[in-house]
Amino acid sequence: MSHIELRPMHKNDLQVVSELALLANPHAEKETYKKHILGELRGNPDLSFVAVSHEKVVGYVQGDIRGAMATLEDLAVAKEFQKKGLGSKLLSVELEALKKSGPKIVIAEVHWKNAEAIPFYYKHGFRLSGCAQDFFGTGHDAIILKRIF
Repeated sequence: MSHIELRPMHKNDLQVVSELALLANPHAEKETYKKHILGELRGNPDLSFVAVSHEKVVGYVQGDIRGAMATLEDLAVAKEFQKKGLGSKLLSVELEALKKSGPKIVIAEVHWKNAEAIPFYYKHGFRLSGCAQDFFGTGHDAIILKRIF
């Protein structure tokens, strides 16, 4: 994974990031979700990061703080960069940024179609907390994972 740089997300990253988002959010509609990503970027610029390889965005992560609890909003890595440690690097940067903001708990909501991501989260200290029916819309259930700082 040479030539990978992690940096804060910028507004001009949105087009590529919204395409990557569909990997982690198979239920999402790209243009609608792009607005969500932009809202998170505006609301939490210090919790939005991208991974760049040869000047191309190949992954991103975003988080949100809600009092004593944080939410991992998104984590997505381009297919050709998956299973090479990039997701772990992005998650580590995000968890450090979240930890500095003071929450005691971090929640990750994983779409059931993306259940293969659960072992990844377990590797990083998350544990199964529950599920939420229709969390992402009708027929789009979430698996809820939790990590305590």
